[in-house]
Amino acid sequence: MTTLSDIRAYARRLHLRGIESVEIQEGDRLVSIRIETGAPCAPEAASSADASSIAVRSATLGLLRLVHDDRLPVRIEPGDEVAEGQLLALVALDESLAPVHAPAGGTIDAVLAADGQIVDYGMPLFQLKPTRR
Repeated sequence: MTTLSDIRAYARRLHLRGIESVEIQEGDRLVSIRIETGAPCAPEAASSADASSIAVRSATLGLLRLVHDDRLPVRIEPGDEVAEGQLLALVALDESLAPVHAPAGGTIDAVLAADGQIVDYGMPLFQLKPTRR
């Protein structure tokens, strides 16, 4: 039986190889995985006028949670200062919660997705202006 971790592993491999979709058939169960190949998973320089900002992107697919019980009690808002590695959001898929961490310390310029929104691989979730050192 294909497990959630199997599906995630397949999706990561597809994304890394630039393959857009695959279907896996097990008996009468069909799992279809579709990847948007144009958007990288890693944070990258923004294409906006402010080239010093980076887009914090989802590394998985699922339901975006900007607030979640005691793991993420306070919603991150534009103007908030964040530390490198700080938990910004969670992406929920079934019982699994994938963390979204700040790749650098800085200021949140924008929250690009809504709480409860379905997000995909590589989808920008936050715009972050890193602190200059």
